[in-house]
Amino acid sequence: MTGFAEGVQASPVRSAALQHSSAPQLRPLGSPAITEHDSPETVPGKIARRHDLDALRAIAMLLGIALHGALSFVPFPWAVQDSQQHGAFGLLFFALHGFRMPVFFVMSGFFTAMIWRRRGLVPLLGQRLRRVFLPCMLGLFTVVPAVNWVSAFVMSSPAQAGREPEQEPVADERPIEDIWDAVRAGDPEAVDRFVQGGADVRSADASGTTLLHWAAVLEQQAVTERLLEAGADATAKDFEGGTPLHWAAFFGTPEAVDLLLAAGADANAANNKGEAPLDTVSTPWGKEIAGITAWLGDLMGLDLDLKRIERDRPAIIAALKEGGARSSASNEGVEDVDAWIVGLFLIPVFHHLWFLWFLCWLVAGFALYAALAKWVGFRGLPDLLVTSPLRYAWLLPLTWLPQLVMRSGGESPGFGPDTSGGWLPLPHLLFYYAIFFFFGVVYHDSAGSAHKLGRRWWLTLPLGLLVVFPFALEFSMGGTWSREFEELRHPIGALLEVSYTWLMVFGLMGLFRKVFQQASPTMRYISDSSYWLYLAHLPLILLAQWWVQDWPLSPFIKFPLVCGIVTGLLLLTYRYCVRYTWLGTLLNGPRQKEEPARLV
Repeated sequence: MTGFAEGVQASPVRSAALQHSSAPQLRPLGSPAITEHDSPETVPGKIARRHDLDALRAIAMLLGIALHGALSFVPFPWAVQDSQQHGAFGLLFFALHGFRMPVFFVMSGFFTAMIWRRRGLVPLLGQRLRRVFLPCMLGLFTVVPAVNWVSAFVMSSPAQAGREPEQEPVADERPIEDIWDAVRAGDPEAVDRFVQGGADVRSADASGTTLLHWAAVLEQQAVTERLLEAGADATAKDFEGGTPLHWAAFFGTPEAVDLLLAAGADANAANNKGEAPLDTVSTPWGKEIAGITAWLGDLMGLDLDLKRIERDRPAIIAALKEGGARSSASNEGVEDVDAWIVGLFLIPVFHHLWFLWFLCWLVAGFALYAALAKWVGFRGLPDLLVTSPLRYAWLLPLTWLPQLVMRSGGESPGFGPDTSGGWLPLPHLLFYYAIFFFFGVVYHDSAGSAHKLGRRWWLTLPLGLLVVFPFALEFSMGGTWSREFEELRHPIGALLEVSYTWLMVFGLMGLFRKVFQQASPTMRYISDSSYWLYLAHLPLILLAQWWVQDWPLSPFIKFPLVCGIVTGLLLLTYRYCVRYTWLGTLLNGPRQKEEPARLV
């Protein structure tokens, strides 16, 4: 129910190789600088450069700016909520989230194998230490604090910069056009009429929030009773795994807590962060908790009485404990050390820096693979299993297994992979991305890697985007007609999700090989800058979203404006503050300024 921003980077390293470089050259993200002395394009026996995969990895990174830029224009939990929202941005978010990072990890695996085969394991590990681990660790002291500070700032600022936000009309003044309006208005008779007319009391919005969630926080005992009598699910989970009981406990409605427990709500249900309902009220009340509660209330359009919420907390805690509730940190005598270990998994310390931390784990795993492969003489999988359609026969079921675990095993609606920003990656998610990473490894070692994979992109991309994606969204988000397959909905949805992901991965690889097969100075520069742009974009995105949130303009104008301004500013900082500095050397290897042409 909370979940705001997902974090990164920096640190000084100077290289003597500055003296060797010629014209700036694009290189794989995080790989060593390639100069005229060791370019694989000019030295016999070297591995040919893959300009297409360089470009694809850069675009995968830059799409993260669009993904985060879209979040203020949909009713998802995000620090900024724009006054003008549209469902199309939710579709954009899910479409990008479904394939972007898998594409990135396939590319990372490919280039990791390339450096290993070309230079050996020890140079590879040293290079990844400089290009991945150092930015990751130093980012914890730079961009991550900036994200935290900006998030706190935009959440504590008035919705209209410099003035008070306009007051929402009171609930009973709104026209009641459907059962959602009836619940918000607290009108049990209207709820009865819509139920008798066939309204689905188990319906949920785009964030997985059900009618019962809303009734539980609006202090509407009669409406809550009618919904439960009509078959509303007291155990339903929203996008973040929160049940109506989580909501009722957090927002301080003891009557709803009693009703939900009596209706069979699980007093110890865990949300996606592992929090039980009792956890939401266990933190001592203070300014910070009051501020978070008030901000969430404003975000949801609730007129909260903070004093009443504080006053009712003891009664809610007592009711939960009477119903058998336990804190997730103390279930059946769990020791503090166990809660500490859980925190290592669940506390999101990395924000959007998580992908670098995952890369560190995957490179460590790759080191074991490389040592074993050298020992047994393994040169990769047969080409038939990598570049022919037969690859789907093992990739889909293998990827389907961790996808089944996503979102608490399908108990929460959502699309795409989970997120994991803790010190310890969630095991199922690390396994999920390891599949993509190591496919990139075996793809590099495949004899047909240069030309076969994705050659039918003109078919694969439309099939993924226009056919598989809508069906995957229907099943995974708990849509309308897919509810008829209740028992199979999650397994089918998970299979459709991974099918969409792999279709997009292979289709984009084919498309980029078609378009970017030759060297392009422009794309080289974009690829060089993409690392910095992604690492530094999130604080600026939040500020830009906050700046435009109340402009009376279409979101289809504000979204490209937010992304364009942030991208432009970061390109300027890359050109003048990063590219030819210690920071650029840290991220991309040394670059030498081009000499301006002189008239003679």
